[in-house]
Amino acid sequence: MTSQVVGAFGPKQVKQLKEIYERARAVTAQYPETHVANKAAKKLLDAFETVMHSGESDGQWLNETAPHGNA
Repeated sequence: MTSQVVGAFGPKQVKQLKEIYERARAVTAQYPETHVANKAAKKLLDAFETVMHSGESDGQWLNETAPHGNA
């Protein structure tokens, strides 16, 4: 996710996105690759990673629980 988009989110929204990302990773670890939950979680993770790599140079936006800027 680009810095401009992250700046548009408040700390609560960034925390929620981080939680979604972490839970999706847990689902992929818990279920086999053929399971529908694993497939859905992988699509979600791919979307997160695509956004992270498209404009974020350091890829650390999910670790940022108190983003800078005005909310």
